[in-house]
Amino acid sequence: MSADGVEAAEALPGSEDGSRSTQPPIPRPPRSAVRPGPPASLGVAIRATAIGLVLAYLLKEPCTTHGWADFFQYRHLCYNDIQPLFHARGIDRALVPYRDIQVEYPVLIGAFMYATGRLLSLLVHLGVAPSYNDPAYFQLSALALAPFSLAVTLLLRRRVTARRLMIWAVGTPTVLYSFLNWDLLAVAAMVWGLVEVERRRWGLAGLALALGTSAKLFPGFLVPGAFLAALSIGDRRGGRRFVAAFAGALVVVNVPWMIASFSRWMGIWKFHAARYPDFGTVWFWVGMLGNRLTPSVWWSLNTGYGRFMGGAGLATFALVSCIVLWVGWQRRSEPEGYPVASTGLAIIAAFLVLSKVHSPQYALWVAPLLAMLDIPWWQVFAYMGADLLLFVSAFYWFTELSAPTSGWETTFEAAVFARGAVLLVMSVTAMKSARRLLPGGPAARPPLADPRLREDFFPTSSE
Repeated sequence: MSADGVEAAEALPGSEDGSRSTQPPIPRPPRSAVRPGPPASLGVAIRATAIGLVLAYLLKEPCTTHGWADFFQYRHLCYNDIQPLFHARGIDRALVPYRDIQVEYPVLIGAFMYATGRLLSLLVHLGVAPSYNDPAYFQLSALALAPFSLAVTLLLRRRVTARRLMIWAVGTPTVLYSFLNWDLLAVAAMVWGLVEVERRRWGLAGLALALGTSAKLFPGFLVPGAFLAALSIGDRRGGRRFVAAFAGALVVVNVPWMIASFSRWMGIWKFHAARYPDFGTVWFWVGMLGNRLTPSVWWSLNTGYGRFMGGAGLATFALVSCIVLWVGWQRRSEPEGYPVASTGLAIIAAFLVLSKVHSPQYALWVAPLLAMLDIPWWQVFAYMGADLLLFVSAFYWFTELSAPTSGWETTFEAAVFARGAVLLVMSVTAMKSARRLLPGGPAARPPLADPRLREDFFPTSSE
């Protein structure tokens, strides 16, 4: 065996006339740098996810039983966007998103918010729900969102090791952010898309990623890598089918809302384009530091510096994404083929560092990809630790914003930079060397890029 762990297979058998084949030997896949373990049993996976979701709900539950006064929602770490937006986005008044009122989320989340409100109204009318208010709306939303987290678990269960699955099932992102917002919708669609890419079911992959992109933008970051994966195995027809399904689903989902009110549909993107660097970004603190060192109105977050950083960050992200995709193309001959999950993590992690907005629940975007890849555990724990510290320090800092100096502010600032540094390290690791970490066991076989090997770990039949 060679130094890199790759062992040449025996020569292919000869033809019927006894002559030897002139085809080159098929290399066996190199062993993973991390010893794979078995997949989680169905019972363990479901129980672990249930525990994670119960903890997530219990964290937010105090905000449904106590009034939001004297920073209660921050002191008890139970703040969520779902309750205040019940009123602020007209859900309590049955206003249709994009037609009657502006909503800052892409259309599937806006539709989900509205549909949940209408369902609550119906349940109150039928006497099933006791009241039509924001605590009841949160409780129903959490109940409706939970299956999407379970769906991610079921999609991943046979494709990751049991230990890696726990990153999603009971990891800090699931506990802290499952019910902070509606991002679980997009995460579930992203993971579904990745699974269909690995199964080489290109039409379903395009559909899934289009649905995810119609809920939040980030699943769209995986689209170029998925298309290159089809090209890397010479499946041009599959690539065309993927693009057609992605574009077609985007049209079907978005056009009705564009017809209802194009200006409000465009308002989604105008809103985010106009946002300035928020507390959770490194750009915010760089601006604060720059203004302390060289005081100037240019450092204003909503004028000179903010606008420059927004454009520069976007341009840098585009350049980094192209580099990641190019490096991924150089890795297309690896046993698992074009590394879609690896390039996806690298691009998403880079976006989280370079974007001018970083909401807490974005950690949900990363968690499934950490479960799928052999990212070193120290990086996984460093990321979750920095994110947990940032979550706690942010809310406690919000309770004392009027104070001239704040220890929580210093802690929060340090956590922002720590999280950014770990994201950069993970982005480089994912781009250069991270590979799919497949579960071991007699039924688990890695998918091979060589078309002469027909057995595929990812079956085309449903499970």
